Amino acid sequence: MFIFVLSFKKIRVYKPLFMLPLEVFESKKGTKVVAASNLHATLKLPVRQYGVQIRRWLKDVYEFGDGIRKPQPYRDYAKRPRPGEPLEDFYLTLELAKLIALRTNSKVKLKYARLLEVFANNGQMNLFN
Repeated sequence: MFIFVLSFKKIRVYKPLFMLPLEVFESKKGTKVVAASNLHATLKLPVRQYGVQIRRWLKDVYEFGDGIRKPQPYRDYAKRPRPGEPLEDFYLTLELAKLIALRTNSKVKLKYARLLEVFANNGQMNLFN
């Protein structure tokens, strides 16, 4: 599975009163991704730590479905082109975004991890795992 960032269609997750909106993008090939900056803001993490946390997220080791490994460029994440913006941003696959959310110190991490899991399964909850 590769991430191609030529064009994405935005799917907006409408928020309940207690949650910020998480924007999920879908490519023409069906790859669903979230923006790292949006995930960071949604998890209510400190803004001043964004750059440090993004670098840590992309260098850390996670337990993916195919084994324990580091995130790979163009497989798990891709750079998000934003000309004129001072901060780097990345597209993250839903699997990587879920693993990142579960590792953070956010109080709402479980809610967003479950939401990302539902989106990864096309809106269906996995009841038997």
